[in-house]
Amino acid sequence: MKQFIKITILGLFFIVGCTPPSGGASPDAGPSLSSEELAERNMECDLYISFAMTNYQNRDYASTVENYNHILSLGCGQRNAEDVYQWMGRSYIELSKLDSANYVFKQGLKYLKDDENLYEVAAWNAGMLGNVDEKIYFLDQWLGLDESNEKVLEIMSNVYRDQEMYEEQIAILNQWLKVDPSNKTANAEKKAAYSILGKDEVDVDRERWEAEPSNVKYGIDYVKGLLGGGMDAKGVEVCQSLLVYDKFNTKVLRLLGDAHLNQYNDDLALEAYENLVNIDPTNYDVAMEISKIYTNKEDAKSALKWAESALTSSGNSGEAMFHRAEVFYSLAEGCTGDALSFWDKIVYEIAWQDYDAAVKSGYYRAKTRRDFLKENNITNSSDWFMRPDNEREVTPQGDCYSWIDRSIKRK
Repeated sequence: MKQFIKITILGLFFIVGCTPPSGGASPDAGPSLSSEELAERNMECDLYISFAMTNYQNRDYASTVENYNHILSLGCGQRNAEDVYQWMGRSYIELSKLDSANYVFKQGLKYLKDDENLYEVAAWNAGMLGNVDEKIYFLDQWLGLDESNEKVLEIMSNVYRDQEMYEEQIAILNQWLKVDPSNKTANAEKKAAYSILGKDEVDVDRERWEAEPSNVKYGIDYVKGLLGGGMDAKGVEVCQSLLVYDKFNTKVLRLLGDAHLNQYNDDLALEAYENLVNIDPTNYDVAMEISKIYTNKEDAKSALKWAESALTSSGNSGEAMFHRAEVFYSLAEGCTGDALSFWDKIVYEIAWQDYDAAVKSGYYRAKTRRDFLKENNITNSSDWFMRPDNEREVTPQGDCYSWIDRSIKRK
């Protein structure tokens, strides 16, 4: 047996191969080999596997290929398939012989029909050769092993996208989204494909939500798309459906309020927003939105009430301070006649105080309004000259202002 191995090793140096023969051409158990000869043959194959692995690790890819070719010539292609075809093909890739690698991978897949790694490298190599159809074939075979494999689903999506095969990409994305409905990449890719095909991107979110109507998160994504596309009435309808499953969901209530507001349904918007704030009193942004609606409705008392609520829940933030100033400013603007009265100036000065406080807290958007009021609309010493001498501080008076409990000191 030792003499047999010795002779075979010497014969290695005369073996030169570029494209390996099919393992099927040299059956593992030839009819001419006795049991003893077969055992010797298998030992030699194992020895050359070891040689090939060492060559590969040392990046001696030409010698790796020679050793693998010898193993195939011995008829061990099927017996040692897991150790041969992937690494032989990778060696050809390193030698820039992609066609030879492609041949080897195909031979290996005759024996290794369930080898995901072999399908993956075969698909990559086909892509490098520019053979898109073959790449898709390998990927499809790989996916057939496990149709929930998100890795191959993403690769296939990218291939179809790059080839502008958008209908095929959408089909793969639908399969991907069945596996992982919340996958952001798949959803974004599907919307992009829809857009390129001239389809409405909102349909992506609609289809996902309609497949699972009780999933509030999917519904919220759908509503956002509807509102972004100006489909507010449909947005209201979907929000109402979602509230059946979660009536305390603040995100849905906010979207419902926004949808009503976009349609100028102020009272319905107020109802949604006020329900939201009752659930989450710390949401000062919504409190300010409520205040703005009341300001537009010329209900200054309610507007100020919600502005105060926003200021408290925000921890006296500059933004909320600016908003309260806006309430006083709008009130004075609406009540002022042809000329500024003393009481108009007092209310403007109250607004000026809030604008000034907002600026000092870092909300610089208030600076322009603050500076304008100081130059044009607040009291000065001449305004106070006509007031009673003992009047050191005043609160606003008159039909428009008498309910205000803020005061301004004499100048």
